[in-house]
Amino acid sequence: MGAKIERSIVGYYFYSIITLGIYSLVFWGKYSKDVNDLCEGDGKKTMKFKYVMLLSIITVGIFWFVWRYQLAKRLKENAERYDLKFREGGVAVVILTILGIIFGDYVLIKNFNKMAKAYNDYNGLTDEANEKFDLFGDEE
Repeated sequence: MGAKIERSIVGYYFYSIITLGIYSLVFWGKYSKDVNDLCEGDGKKTMKFKYVMLLSIITVGIFWFVWRYQLAKRLKENAERYDLKFREGGVAVVILTILGIIFGDYVLIKNFNKMAKAYNDYNGLTDEANEKFDLFGDEE
């Protein structure tokens, strides 16, 4: 259980486009695993993304919305643990996803990033991807 890496919505779409969607599969797979770590102890478990994809295909995309609803709801319910409060829950994410998937993705990534930062701070962990390069190795 290491530091949780904050994600970029721009990076997500950029890499998803240049990899023809493969990156998005990796992204959501890692995202769901990290949500389980962030929300550990709440008695719930976020489904592995490979099963989400399978069920989404079987249900002609409906399960994709159910999964996103559950993700947003779980993040909102666990936010208080990190002294956070999210306005957007499951219903808001589903509505935003219907209006345009980028809006739903934005909320899920934004809320995850806030929780990941709080998780890292609480546990004394660092997000290596966000550390600045120090040419001379001086520590502050």
